[in-house]
Amino acid sequence: MGVASILLTYFLAGEAEASDITVSESEALKSLFIAYGSAGFQVFAGVIGFCLAKKKSIITIILGVILFIPQLLQFMHLDNNIILIAINILLLVIPYYYLHSAYKNFKE
Repeated sequence: MGVASILLTYFLAGEAEASDITVSESEALKSLFIAYGSAGFQVFAGVIGFCLAKKKSIITIILGVILFIPQLLQFMHLDNNIILIAINILLLVIPYYYLHSAYKNFKE
């Protein structure tokens, strides 16, 4: 999911017309930095989870919560657009499954 977010941000960053943009350059740069940073963190958390898959580690549970909470908050603040709601439900499944698997592995 993180790599897909990085690629999507990279390919869509220059697609908007200049007249459509109503934010300053510094705000746009900050948004790109946050988008790349969060996608990079998703990749990092996935690699750490993969490396610690056979060990009972609390780190994977903490990373699962850190991945799940922002996606849940984004889902809670959606408008009444059914397409965005459906997409965010699908995107919410991935961190939930990561967190659920990490917790189940920790309990066993």
